[in-house]
Amino acid sequence: MTFRSGHRRTFDIVIGADGIHSPTRRLVFGPEEPFHHHLGACFAGFTLPNHLGLSREGMLWNSPGRRAALYAAGSGGQVFGLLSFRRPDLPFDVFHDQEAQRALVAAAFPDECWEIPGMVARMRAADDLFFDAISQIRMPNWSRGRVALVGDAAYAPSFLTGQGTSLALVGAYVLAGELATHTDHAEAFDAYEKVLRPFVTLNQDLANEGDTALFPATEESLRKRNAALRALSALPAEPPHATYSALTLPDYE
Repeated sequence: MTFRSGHRRTFDIVIGADGIHSPTRRLVFGPEEPFHHHLGACFAGFTLPNHLGLSREGMLWNSPGRRAALYAAGSGGQVFGLLSFRRPDLPFDVFHDQEAQRALVAAAFPDECWEIPGMVARMRAADDLFFDAISQIRMPNWSRGRVALVGDAAYAPSFLTGQGTSLALVGAYVLAGELATHTDHAEAFDAYEKVLRPFVTLNQDLANEGDTALFPATEESLRKRNAALRALSALPAEPPHATYSALTLPDYE
């Protein structure tokens, strides 16, 4: 392997765990587009002052196909802001133009209500703006030769499922376990896919083409989500979703 610096190294295997826009995947499998499954929406994340005094809590505003959220992971002086909106076509032209990203997000949130005007203003000025499409990565194979992918690089489920971290951790465990129990890397990679792919597919299907309780795409979905929230008396309100525990982890000991 030749690094950008010009240094060369030799490895038995290479594991790509470098995210949804994985450079490792691009080098080994080619351009991202064949594997990129757009769920019809985009989002922008940034930090802003915690003027509401939120502490380990969040606030949410929704209209059909649009979502604004403020999250406080702790009780400090900043919160995380998230603006999500429906966008059926992928805005490839703005992915490398941050000013165009700011303009696109602002145009999707013209509302003069709730915290929207302040969030949009902060988004325009944020020095930590992160913009992307809400998408999944779907690949027919997660390995080629001596290279294998894990986590979002191979099977990003999108944050709509709430399962990105879970899939990455489970995937790393299974891949490490199979490598430890096979002397041949190709057999280990095949076993990794055989064990994990059904679980990945179930979790990716939770995104429901972008219409979820987290991000209702229609008026009807929004009404149903709000009615369900109002009916809650305590958390958790029901047993965990069966998909979350659909895989019994192998014991590689």
